[in-house]
Amino acid sequence: MPLGRRTVGQDMTFDWVFALIVGATSLATAVIALVLLPLLPRLSRPAGPRPAESNMIFLFDGELLVDATPEGRGFLANGPSGLSDWQRFCALVAPRFPGFRDRMAHLDREGSTLLAEAGGPAQLSATWLDGVARLSLHLPDRDRADGLPDPQSLAAMAAELTTLRDVVEAMPTPAWQEDEAGAVAWANSAYLALVRQCQGDDVPLSWPLPALFTPQADSEAAPHREVIRVGDDAEHWFDCVSVTAEGTRLHFALPADAAVRAETALRNFVQTLTKTFAELPIGLAVFNRARELVLFNPAMLDLFNLEPEFLTARPSLVAVLDRLRETRMMPEPKDYRTWREQIVRLERDAQDGVYADTWTLPSGQVYRVTGRPHPDGAVAFLFEDISAEMSLTRRFRGEIETGQAVIDSFDEAIAVFSSAGLVTMSNAAYAELWREDPLLVMGTTDIAEATALWQKNCMPGETGTVVDLARLIRHRKPWSGSLVHRDGRRLSCRLKPVGGGAVLVGFQPDCENQRVEPAVSRAVG
Repeated sequence: MPLGRRTVGQDMTFDWVFALIVGATSLATAVIALVLLPLLPRLSRPAGPRPAESNMIFLFDGELLVDATPEGRGFLANGPSGLSDWQRFCALVAPRFPGFRDRMAHLDREGSTLLAEAGGPAQLSATWLDGVARLSLHLPDRDRADGLPDPQSLAAMAAELTTLRDVVEAMPTPAWQEDEAGAVAWANSAYLALVRQCQGDDVPLSWPLPALFTPQADSEAAPHREVIRVGDDAEHWFDCVSVTAEGTRLHFALPADAAVRAETALRNFVQTLTKTFAELPIGLAVFNRARELVLFNPAMLDLFNLEPEFLTARPSLVAVLDRLRETRMMPEPKDYRTWREQIVRLERDAQDGVYADTWTLPSGQVYRVTGRPHPDGAVAFLFEDISAEMSLTRRFRGEIETGQAVIDSFDEAIAVFSSAGLVTMSNAAYAELWREDPLLVMGTTDIAEATALWQKNCMPGETGTVVDLARLIRHRKPWSGSLVHRDGRRLSCRLKPVGGGAVLVGFQPDCENQRVEPAVSRAVG
């Protein structure tokens, strides 16, 4: 039999053996599959238990929490402190579920309701059970979401959330959030404390919380100021600011009591100054850095006969002075160049704080003009009418000159001592007799200096009498006697107290007695 060839019997034996092997292989495969298939899900899932979806149950009897699942109690622990269990639940849930407040208000009539989260998969179902509200909060498991943070990142986020919650609760500034209906959906501890102050500690808080501040529309979202009255008299001012974050409007009330007090004090101070300036007879004009008139008082209108419309139009310094020149209410300059130089000097000196001048007007009036620098480059001018003062000064000067001329016409040498012992008046006969004019001496002449002069020009024997005169002048005692001048003339001397505590001393040559020889000295009683 040639190699490589099989008979018919051999072929049939080979086919049966091949079929037997294939059948055995298929049976083994099926058995292995039945054994391993239950194990494949375990092998495909990661190690560790898979978290279940959050489904929290709450039972409320009014605002009292009757019972809740452990996860539900942990959820409530994240709510604002200082509120009841129901209010804390509302503060946590109301911002997430639109219409929550209205649905809960009608739950006793409807029996049950179902709410869906705005923009999220969470659900809230509520059922009314004979006066007890059963609420089921369903928060789907988010562990299947792509990009789930690692445990370290989750711990960091939780720590940051705790810090932010503590910061918001510790804020001294009231902060709150409003829902779509304008009701307060969330508030921090400062807002709750303010509510208690307004309502009183004996009034329990209710949900939703009362709106202490006026809701503002989007067009009125600019910062505005409001006042909250606490009790009968106390008032608290706040600067309200609103911001929008992810479609939610947050509101903050910044305390403004100190600012209001400062503004009130400043306003009262300005009003006081305004009334004072309005009643001053002195004209006041303040020009800013650009030399525009920014402040004036009514005396400016009266002193210079200016129209209010002209001054309220904020004219420049040059325009005001030009108007005064046209109306002849300032000294007439010689020419225009002198006029411009005078304006430049006035502005420069006033800015340096040294400008002071007296304006004699063509009408005879006299104004004292003073320039003073003000902050930020401003300049203030004061205009004072001193016409009466100048007239009175001229009259007094005239009277003094007339009185001086009268006593200068006397033959008797006269000196008047004030109550302070100073020579305030003397005549020409006195200056001629004693060879010295007290009014021309540098400084002032007192009793000691005057008596020393008399003693120097009298006979040596008259020293005691001159000393007695000094004592009598100080005590304002009337006296009369005689002295002997060094030239031999006998002088009749009198001392007489006059008004105002002054004392008059007169020396008159004695014509009845003969001249005493200079070599002879006589004592006068």
